Amino acid sequence: MHFSRFSFKLSQRKLILGLLIILGFLGILIFFLFHSIFKPSKLYADDPLIKPYVEKLKNSIKKDLNGTIPEEYIDKIFSSSELAYFPNIMIKRLTWKEAELPYDQFLEKSRIFRAKKFMNDHKELLEDIEKVFGVDKEVITAIFLVETNLGKNTGKFPVFNVFFSLALSGNKKLLKNFINDPNISLKDEKINKVIEKRSKWAYNELLYLIQIAYKNKWDPFSIKGSIFGAFGYPQFVPKSYLIYGYDWDRDGVVDLYSIPDALASIANYLKTEGYKMDADKNTKKKVIMKYNISEPYANTVLAIAEKLKNQESVLVRNQNIENN
Repeated sequence: MHFSRFSFKLSQRKLILGLLIILGFLGILIFFLFHSIFKPSKLYADDPLIKPYVEKLKNSIKKDLNGTIPEEYIDKIFSSSELAYFPNIMIKRLTWKEAELPYDQFLEKSRIFRAKKFMNDHKELLEDIEKVFGVDKEVITAIFLVETNLGKNTGKFPVFNVFFSLALSGNKKLLKNFINDPNISLKDEKINKVIEKRSKWAYNELLYLIQIAYKNKWDPFSIKGSIFGAFGYPQFVPKSYLIYGYDWDRDGVVDLYSIPDALASIANYLKTEGYKMDADKNTKKKVIMKYNISEPYANTVLAIAEKLKNQESVLVRNQNIENN
């Protein structure tokens, strides 16, 4: 009697254990099916799918910033609930075509009018910056217009997560879980080269960004920018911020969301790269293409600058006529 009861209880335990194993297996299966079928657009750092890659990236950053940034600071960033992986950023980068962007919109009369008004509103500042750096105030304004529509569109993506995502996407074993575009094949050598190049670049930008945030006591997740990590009015990446950022108002911090610092930083970038006011149009174009490696971009900037100069000439002539 007791033996039968014991056997029954043992059978119950085996049955429960078997059910738990089956449920666990089904849970794992559902997890991987979810990631492979639904391909989430965002994963947080503690997600089992990316956690090992995140840990490896964090350790690499600690090693490369050893002696520069405290490990506790890096640990704090990587334990933040705001840290997220966006696989679609790398996927978008693989299909991005700069030459197809609608730059013509910036030559519309309404935009030129706004740019001219901006120049009039900041006339003294722009003239001072032009004298100090030897860069046409019209070119500075034109870049400001094209980059962020005179500060109206600076971007909404957390810059830290952009570089974090691109760096993490260098792991093709991870990235393949999210690719559903038939035009993207990880067997394509050219695509692999782009992934490797952008991932390494993003990793280095991540290192620069951590140093900038630490030095300026900024919350690294509070910096918002474009889908590819450019931020502020001039749309600088972290390396550009460190090299070309200029503290025009001398408050001790380069603030790319401050008009004086932003305009001076644009001018400093061009001057450092060899811009000269008396250079021919083709030479200026080559320098502007260092700001953004796009011929349509450079042509648009120069076309805007020319229109702004023409408007200035008309205003001066009209003023002379009135005075006479």
